[in-house]
Amino acid sequence: MASDAFGSAAGKVAQVRGRLLELIDHGDEGVALPSERQLAHDWGVARMTLRRALDDLATAGFVVREHGRGNFVARPKLTRRLAMTSFSQEMRNRGLVPGSVTLEFRRLPAGPRQARTLRIPVNTAIVRFTRLRTADGDPIGLETTWVADDVVPGLAPADLDGSWYDLLAGRYGIPILTGRTTIEPTLLDEQDATLLHTEPGRPAFRLDVVTFGANGRVVECGTDIFRGDRFQLTAELRPVPAPALRRRARRTA
Repeated sequence: MASDAFGSAAGKVAQVRGRLLELIDHGDEGVALPSERQLAHDWGVARMTLRRALDDLATAGFVVREHGRGNFVARPKLTRRLAMTSFSQEMRNRGLVPGSVTLEFRRLPAGPRQARTLRIPVNTAIVRFTRLRTADGDPIGLETTWVADDVVPGLAPADLDGSWYDLLAGRYGIPILTGRTTIEPTLLDEQDATLLHTEPGRPAFRLDVVTFGANGRVVECGTDIFRGDRFQLTAELRPVPAPALRRRARRTA
């Protein structure tokens, strides 16, 4: 067994992890790292120490470990909280530059499904648009939105480069107060995979979203597709208050 050049302190795994991160920083996504045997020999570290460091980096999303093939450079997944915040704000909170490219923008009559969700009559004029969402220029999601045309008069594709929620609040005076999201796993079809710069059949998240403004009025609805290998969703879980027990009123004598 190789002697450990980093010493016997508990921090040697962290030191090996740091050296591995240097390799990862200089490698492109999908590039294979040198074999564990080679790294252990070159760095004079125990294989167990190296494996623990690789395990930590795999858990953090920096490394993909494939049995029988080796270890490959990955990129950590972007985390988005399930909360009433915009994609743009979430990316800025993580030090990333959000981007948006409008792929489709149409005005058309509402079909039965959109009319029911938006709570408007069938054939009411609606706007439908699809945007490619990016983080530091990396395509990670597709967002398709439906909104009644009279809610956003004058809306044009050029208006959609920034935050949709900020636009609703700032120009139209419609802050988004609450929302409902349904999440399902899915696989990317050929068209979506091409737009997201990945391969068909890769896992993705499908989010069906409905948002509400003042007095519980539906503002818009939409379907989002985000790459499963680049995105993860988190939510805060809080206990639901137990229903209050009704006390029987005492009869007065």
